Amino acid sequence: MVKLKKIMALLVSILLSSCAISKAIYLGEDIYSNKTRPQPVDAIAENINGFFPEAVYIKTRTQTFNIYHYYILNDGLIWYKSINSEEEPLNWTLFDKTGLPHNSWKLGFNKPERIVEISADADELVALSDEGGFYRYCFDKSIAHKSNVWFDRQGWPNEEQLFLDQRTAKNLSWALGKRNEHVLYYEDPFGNQHHNGTMEIATTYILLEDGKEICYGDTGLPADFSRNYVGPERGAFKAVALSASASTMFVINEAGEMYTRLADFDTIGCDPMFFKYTYIPYKSDLSGTDYFSNLNEWGLPAEGWRSQPPIPLAGNVAAITRYITILQNGQGNEARELRVAGLNEAGETGYWTKAIFADAWEFKTAPLYLSNNAVLKHAKADNVYGERGLSLDKQYRGYYWQGNKKEADWKYTIPNFNILEGDCDFYISWRGETCMLKLYPVEMWSYLKRNYLPGRTASPKMFMVTLAIPDNAFDGLSAAFTEQLTEKYAKNDKKLFQYTIAASSHYIFLRDTEDTESVIFLTDGSVSDQYTEFQQTWLVNDFEETARYYSPELTIDHRAVISYEDLINKIELNKTFRDELKYQVRTLKWSQLTAFKFNFGYIPAHYIARITPLRFVDMPKIRTVTTFGEMVILANSSYIYTTSNVRISAYEKIIELLEVRLRYYKALTKELSEKAAAETGQYLRLRDVS
Repeated sequence: MVKLKKIMALLVSILLSSCAISKAIYLGEDIYSNKTRPQPVDAIAENINGFFPEAVYIKTRTQTFNIYHYYILNDGLIWYKSINSEEEPLNWTLFDKTGLPHNSWKLGFNKPERIVEISADADELVALSDEGGFYRYCFDKSIAHKSNVWFDRQGWPNEEQLFLDQRTAKNLSWALGKRNEHVLYYEDPFGNQHHNGTMEIATTYILLEDGKEICYGDTGLPADFSRNYVGPERGAFKAVALSASASTMFVINEAGEMYTRLADFDTIGCDPMFFKYTYIPYKSDLSGTDYFSNLNEWGLPAEGWRSQPPIPLAGNVAAITRYITILQNGQGNEARELRVAGLNEAGETGYWTKAIFADAWEFKTAPLYLSNNAVLKHAKADNVYGERGLSLDKQYRGYYWQGNKKEADWKYTIPNFNILEGDCDFYISWRGETCMLKLYPVEMWSYLKRNYLPGRTASPKMFMVTLAIPDNAFDGLSAAFTEQLTEKYAKNDKKLFQYTIAASSHYIFLRDTEDTESVIFLTDGSVSDQYTEFQQTWLVNDFEETARYYSPELTIDHRAVISYEDLINKIELNKTFRDELKYQVRTLKWSQLTAFKFNFGYIPAHYIARITPLRFVDMPKIRTVTTFGEMVILANSSYIYTTSNVRISAYEKIIELLEVRLRYYKALTKELSEKAAAETGQYLRLRDVS
C-alpha cells in the first residue's frame, strides 16, 4: 500500500505538473509580440455614472465593479470604494495606494505608467495599460494565485503578459468574466450541476471591430487572443457592445436586439484532460453544492446563444443605449442580472433590468449621464432588425481516401463548417442516395502561444470531433446504403472525440483516430480535391509575412523619386521586420523544444497509468487526464513540429531576401549621398528596385 501511494504521488506529480514547464530558452523581452496600443477612450462618454459617483450602476471602459468594490479611472489612475457601506474605504481612494499596478517582490514586473481601461467581475479587477498590456488583481486566494496582489503575467504552461494586438486593439468592447466559488457551480445542457472544484476560470472576452466575432484569453491558456467564439446567428449578428460575468456573455446590436451565452474553454468541451464530457444525455443526482459533482461528465454540445426579449419602449423619449451590463448575483447559471442603460417614458435616466431567464424588463432610475451618441436610434422602431453580415459558414466537398486511392461511389459534403466553432452537418452520398449526420468539432487545446489565427492564416486549426447520428437519419434509405452506413458510422455514434479535424478556410482533413491510414479530404473548391499523401505544404498557407515582404511599406517603386531620409526609413523598417522574423524563428524552435519536454514528461507516465490499477483512479483526476491526454499531446507535438518546420524554413528564406535587400538599399544610400551634391542636391531616381 505504501508503494502504491508513492507511485500514485509520482504519477500525479508528473501528469498534472509535467505540463507546467518553465521556458526552455530565455527569449528576452517580448518586443515582437505584435502588441498594439488600445484606441483612445472618450472619458466623458464612458463616465456615465458621473464624476467620482456615489455608486457604479453600469459598467463601462472606465467605470466598473465586482462583488467587493466600485472602481473608476481618473487621469490614468484607478480609484475604488467599498460597495458595503460598513466596510472601508467608504470614500473614493487610490487603489492599492498608488492607483497603478505594481509588485515590488516580483522580479521584472512590467509596471505601467498609465491605465486607460478597466473591467471587473467576481473577486477580480483587470486593468489595461496605455501600452496594451493586461494586469490582474484578485482578492480571494486560490491554489492558482496569491490574494491581494497585482499580476502582470498569466497563461499556462508559460506565464507571459497578455497584450492587445492589431486585431483586438480596435475592439468595440471587452470584459472580464470569472467563474469561481462565488457562482459555485455550472449547469450543463442536460440540467446536471457541476461544482466549480478547487480551480477557477477567468476569461477576457473581446468583441472585435466587425461586431460578429468574439475572441478570448484565458488564464489557463497561452497568453494570446487566437481563440474565438462565433457570435449569435452563426456570426451574422453584428453587435455593438459586449459585457460579461461568470463566463456569460451579453451582447446588443444597433436595433436593441440582445443575446446571452454561457461559454468558456471548459464548458464548450475543449478541456478533456481535466473534465469528463459526454454527448449522451443523462441525469445526475448530485447537487452543484457537492464537490464531487465536479467529477461527473459535463453534457455537450455547450449552450448556444439565447435570444433575450426586447425592451418595451413607450412614449417619445424612452430609449436604450449601447451601455450594457451583466453581473453575477448568486449561484448557478440563472444567477445573472442584465442591465441596459437608458431613459423611461418620463425621460428619467436609469437602466432596464431583469434576471437572465426572466421574460419581463423593469426600469430602475439612477443618476446616469448619457450622451446622444450612446442612444440606439433604431431600438424603438417596430419590426426593425439590426444589420446582419455574412456568416463564416462555408461549404466543403470531398472524398474518402485510403492512401492515394479514392473510394468509389462515395461523396462527402459539409455545407456549414465554421472555422470559429459550432456544430455542422455531414452529408454522405452513395449512388444517388444521401444521408445527413452531425459533427461536433471543439478546438483542440494547444500549449503553443500563437501570434496568428489558426485556420485562417499560416496554419490549420485542430479540432476534436464527435459524430452523432440524428433520430430517423436512415429513414427512407435503401437497405444496402443503410447497412454500409451502419457498419461505417453507427459504432461511433456520440463516441467522444473519435475523430479529429485539421481545417483551414480552403480545406478539411477529417480522420478517425483509430484509422490513421485513411482520411476524408474536403475542399471549398479553391484548391484541388485530389488528395496525395499528407504534405507539409497543406499545413501552411496565406503567410502574412510574405505579403509584408512585398508591401509598399518596405519596398520602393522602380519609378519612384525618393529622398535620402525616406530611403533610411525604408532600411530601418526592413531591419525591424528582419529582427521580428529572427525572433519568431527562435520562438518556433522553443515551441518544438517545449513539445519534446511535454512528451518526455507526460507520455511515460501516461502509459504507466493506463496499464496499472491507477487507470481506475479519478480522485485526483488521473483517469480523466489520461483518457485523452495521449491524443492531445501527440497531436500537438505533430502539429507543432510540422507547421513549425515549414514556417521556420519560410521565415529563414525571407530573412535571406531581406538581407539582400538591405545590402542593396545601403548601396543606394551611398550613391544618393554622392549624387546629391553633384546632381539634384536632394533626390535620386531609382530603377529596377524590387
